[in-house]
Amino acid sequence: MDANKKILVVEDEKNIALVLAYNIKKEGYDCDVAYDGETGLNMALTGGYDLILLDIMLPKMTGFEVCEHIRYKSQVPIIFVTAREEEKDRILGLETGADDYVTKPFSFKELMARIRANIRRSSGE
Repeated sequence: MDANKKILVVEDEKNIALVLAYNIKKEGYDCDVAYDGETGLNMALTGGYDLILLDIMLPKMTGFEVCEHIRYKSQVPIIFVTAREEEKDRILGLETGADDYVTKPFSFKELMARIRANIRRSSGE
């Protein structure tokens, strides 16, 4: 399966972050969590992740800023997972470099399918 694939969750709401990390680990992935944009960016650039789940409304740096900075150095798949569901936010998210955009509340099964699809696409499987 996707053994040893690493996912980074950048989410400031600790309950959401911990539930996501718990369920991602149950699916067989390694998972780390960052609770602000600055920490998330540093981890994203140094952690060797296979995919990043990124909220938009974060302390220290927005998810849009984090995404742009990551794109300067990496093509790692990025999925925005956010409560911001307006069309302009979805467009901005995709135009700043995200590969996918999921709005809260979301189905975890659907999110996992999107995670698997993005990892598969990026690893050329």
